[in-house]
Amino acid sequence: MEVGSSGWFRELSTPSNNSETVDKQSHLPAYAQLAQILRRAISRGSYPSGSRLPAEAALARQYGVSAMTARQAVGVIAEEGLVRRVQGSGTFVQKLTVTASSFDLGALRRVLADQENLKVRILRSSVERAAGITCQALGVAPYSPLIYVERLLLHREKPFTLQVGYARFEPESPVVEMMLDTTVLTGLFVEGGPSGFKKGKLRLLPTSFSERDAQLLGDTPGGYAFRLEHIFYDTGDKPAAYGWLLVSPENMPLTGRVGVWEE
Repeated sequence: MEVGSSGWFRELSTPSNNSETVDKQSHLPAYAQLAQILRRAISRGSYPSGSRLPAEAALARQYGVSAMTARQAVGVIAEEGLVRRVQGSGTFVQKLTVTASSFDLGALRRVLADQENLKVRILRSSVERAAGITCQALGVAPYSPLIYVERLLLHREKPFTLQVGYARFEPESPVVEMMLDTTVLTGLFVEGGPSGFKKGKLRLLPTSFSERDAQLLGDTPGGYAFRLEHIFYDTGDKPAAYGWLLVSPENMPLTGRVGVWEE
């Protein structure tokens, strides 16, 4: 962003040496191509942090696309947090901050997707009485009946994670069947969620292995572990299932990215 003698912000023009073009014959939509071009320009420093992007009309002329396509492209990188639209002022490149980072559960997803090498062993399934945190998580009264399922997941014959799940005891609900389905985790974390759930929340907490957990997972009692809690809601926005996965940091390392990644 440049400042003129009058103190007003001066918009940076599209770099004149930019030879990238939008290929109208490509299978990739024009707005997606333009969004990628803008990402690369930001990554190269052509648009520094805090600078203002050219107006969407200028981008449309530069790359030979419609104004709507330019608006869609800018909208994509705005959703990604790379730029920020300011009403009446323009679109500005965001400053890189750690708060803009995101973490993924790639290791967990890859294991759950590897069905050929994944085994699920149900350790326990029963009807239990709600108490403590389960009452709060599922919004039920103490001693309400709940379905309880405990599973051990093995990947390539080695223990990977222990999963505990609770669900409201409503015999007519499809959640009951899903809780007893040994492939439920694949649906939740890999395939986008089974029917019957509308949305969910995940929370990652530090914890340690109890003696029993360590024995099941082949780890050390008292050793560090991750507890990935999950609450899933039905189509009526009522919490329907609550539980957690217990896994070692070695089996589920967390990775994060900050800044502009072009791939």
